[in-house]
Amino acid sequence: MKVLLQLAEMKQFTTNEQSIATYILTHQEKMLAFTIQELAKATYTSHSAINRLTHKLGLSGFKEFSLSLAREFEQNQHQFSEVDVNYPFSLGESSMQIAKEIADLMKNTIEKNIAFMEEALLSQTAQLLDKAERIFIYALGDSQIRAKSLQNKLFKINKYVIIATELSEWAHHTLNMTPRDCALFLTYHSNSPSYLKVSRYLQQEQIPFVTITANDQSELARSSTICIKLPNDEVKLAKIGTFSSQIALEYVLNVIYSCIYKIDYKHHLKNTEQSLHKFNSSHMIDDI
Repeated sequence: MKVLLQLAEMKQFTTNEQSIATYILTHQEKMLAFTIQELAKATYTSHSAINRLTHKLGLSGFKEFSLSLAREFEQNQHQFSEVDVNYPFSLGESSMQIAKEIADLMKNTIEKNIAFMEEALLSQTAQLLDKAERIFIYALGDSQIRAKSLQNKLFKINKYVIIATELSEWAHHTLNMTPRDCALFLTYHSNSPSYLKVSRYLQQEQIPFVTITANDQSELARSSTICIKLPNDEVKLAKIGTFSSQIALEYVLNVIYSCIYKIDYKHHLKNTEQSLHKFNSSHMIDDI
């Protein structure tokens, strides 16, 4: 998880650590030039308190903290244009103004997603899905459209995905899963009671599952084998459309699919060439 995000969440921080985190967040522009001595003096704490905080962030000490912060500032230096994700355009705007604002919304959403992404979590998710005998996706509403998009990509590399929530058969699919399978939850706000029933059963049966959500503090997210966080920008129901959430979800799923493909790139590429040859020889090329 990103350093600034961890500092903002202040999970299990002591009073001193909260004080240090608050100072860093409110004086970000000074941090790259600060020494550990200067930070300790500014926060009325000690070197050891600062080092303990960096260890809670998963870092070896203040030096690594400073380097991580510098990398994060560099990633975040892109300035997003002001687009309201819930109401990206207004009455009276021209078609080209709307086109520009939707383009800005898409770019901003993807840039925010990149800031949330973590190398280790992406790699672990790709490995987990690649090794699974079967992948069961739980997705409702608009998210099920994104599920079908991923399903469409995966069967082209000979991985056949089951959308468990399709036709309201999620309970049967859940009970048929084994620890050799993997579940994938796609949910922006992560508050479906049926998902909690499924997640508790999966935990009990030691079946791995991944959740992609904007609410990483939900029970579903916290109990997941892996949780990938989306930006939490949309207000439920109070919006023109699910632009940002679905752009975010589609982007993350495209990245995960690409990471799965990369695991055995040459094999998948060879299969693509063989499939093309089969289509040509069977005269089905015009039907796809």
